Amino acid sequence: MTRSEIKAFFKAMRPYLAPSTLDELSDCCDYLKLPKGTALIQEGKRHHYCYFITKGAVKSYYLNDGKEICSWFAFERETVSTIKTFAGQPSNETIKLIEDSAFIRVNIKAFKALAESNISIGRLTHELLIEHAIFLEELLYLKSKPGKERYQELINAEPQLLQRVSLTDLASFLGISRETLSRIRSKS
Repeated sequence: MTRSEIKAFFKAMRPYLAPSTLDELSDCCDYLKLPKGTALIQEGKRHHYCYFITKGAVKSYYLNDGKEICSWFAFERETVSTIKTFAGQPSNETIKLIEDSAFIRVNIKAFKALAESNISIGRLTHELLIEHAIFLEELLYLKSKPGKERYQELINAEPQLLQRVSLTDLASFLGISRETLSRIRSKS
């Protein structure tokens, strides 16, 4: 992906970004492709980048007694990071590719410095944080429902999950066993 394609990606996401701002933003970025199974961010480690998915998918999970507990998934045109990573602290989660993927990688330190001097980047940061807070609120609401309702709401909102996410990861995300998920799916 060229610098002009990176700028076009951000312009499509946030049309208010001026050409000069897109130039400065693209200076904080690079493009990378990684294979399925790669850990972008590892639990317990500091990480200096956030990502925008241009192609592919990731899952976020934490370990509980050695078992992966999926907390969320992200797909094309979504932001991938953790709040702790963005704050310069060790992450509580691991973010791993579930498909071969491509990303625009943003250096967090350079992005934060740019946000201090460029009001449009400050606005972008504000919008990304609000989107993340809304996502967390919706996730908490979803997790408060019974398993069958969680499954139905999730599949209605994100039908591609059934093609792109393993049943084991989907069951973990829903907080139910794989067997329970199979029973729910067979009745749907």
